[in-house]
Amino acid sequence: MSDTTTSQLEILRADLKARIDTAIDAAICKLSGQSAPATVFKVPTFADGQDPRNKNGMNLTPRGVEILYRLFDDGAGYNRAAKALSISQGAAKNRKQIWTKLGGLNRTKQVIDIDVA
Repeated sequence: MSDTTTSQLEILRADLKARIDTAIDAAICKLSGQSAPATVFKVPTFADGQDPRNKNGMNLTPRGVEILYRLFDDGAGYNRAAKALSISQGAAKNRKQIWTKLGGLNRTKQVIDIDVA
């Protein structure tokens, strides 16, 4: 098996484990009558970055912007972020400046579909 295939399978494994954990936590809360835990903001995978919902033509959608900001939250540089969303490094650099003005790691995060089980 190639290294690329193996790494893709490991990414899939991590994603599936996270979804199972979220589903079981929600079920435990529901059965015990407790309120749902606070939203956990997940780090996007490469597949999340390549999702067609991230772009509207050449522009990033609100979902794409949040994915990009989460990559910056995770310590991604321009190159990693640009490759993840298939945008130019210049566009990633401009978005990182906006991310910094919004507070960087302390910005208000938006809930997107990858956060919901």
